[in-house]
Amino acid sequence: MGKKKTKTTSTETNHSVTTADNPEWVTSGAQGFASQIQGLSANSPYSYVAPLSSLEGQAGQAASGLGANKSGAASQMGSDAWLANLANSPTPSVSAASLLDNLESYSNPFQQRVTDAAMADFDADAGRTRAMQDLALAGQGAFGGSGAALTKSMTEEQLARTRNSSLANLLSQGFTTSANLSNLDAERRQQASTTNAQLDMQNRQWLSQLAFDQDANARANIASQAALGQQLRAQDQDYRNAPLTLLGKQTDMFSGLPLSLFQGHTTDSTGTSNSTQTQSGVGLSDVAGLVSSLTGFGGLLQSMGKLPKVSG
Repeated sequence: MGKKKTKTTSTETNHSVTTADNPEWVTSGAQGFASQIQGLSANSPYSYVAPLSSLEGQAGQAASGLGANKSGAASQMGSDAWLANLANSPTPSVSAASLLDNLESYSNPFQQRVTDAAMADFDADAGRTRAMQDLALAGQGAFGGSGAALTKSMTEEQLARTRNSSLANLLSQGFTTSANLSNLDAERRQQASTTNAQLDMQNRQWLSQLAFDQDANARANIASQAALGQQLRAQDQDYRNAPLTLLGKQTDMFSGLPLSLFQGHTTDSTGTSNSTQTQSGVGLSDVAGLVSSLTGFGGLLQSMGKLPKVSG
């Protein structure tokens, strides 16, 4: 009997498609959000960026003008030339004043009349003194003697000293009064000079501070305009971002729903299976062996009384 041969060939092809079974509201909601996203994507990306506000533009223009006046003329407050003139101007000085300055202007213009009148009164008194003395000498009988002459000489000397002393006192009083007036006026001139110097320094400080304050105020105004403009631009930016923000929040809220609880799945499977089996034929040797084995098996059955004997 020949050798047994067996050959098996198997080919199998499977294709599975799983489809989610969503409720209509889930599908339509997702499609709606997708359509909105596509619609927003169709817009220019620059349309979502807020431009500079008008106040920021004004602040920028004003800032570009800061320092433009620095190159102005010397008469323009705050310019470099103006500040240079202010800094290089002579330092205010205080003029010294003396009572001797123009002292004669403070003398009494009627001094001569005063002295003349005073001396006239003195001379009149001196005349009366002489007359009384002559009368007294005549009464004593010594009017023509040497004693009378000596007495008159001493009287004239005393009258002359008294007259000169009175005139000197009058002139001294006039000078003292004139000197006091001149001294008071000199003090006023001194105080006025000091005050003018102080006022000049204060005026320079005030002008320089005014120029600096003017520049600081301009910068503060620009800063205020820029800050307010930024607030307006931020508000405009929020307005432009509102569609994106709303869609993002809606999408997040929709994604946060337990959609898996409402989803089902349908699976379609398509398969192909091919199988081929091949077995070789039986030879003479195989048949002889099979008969021999069957004969031996039959004798065994006969010995066991299972089969009847067949005679030849």
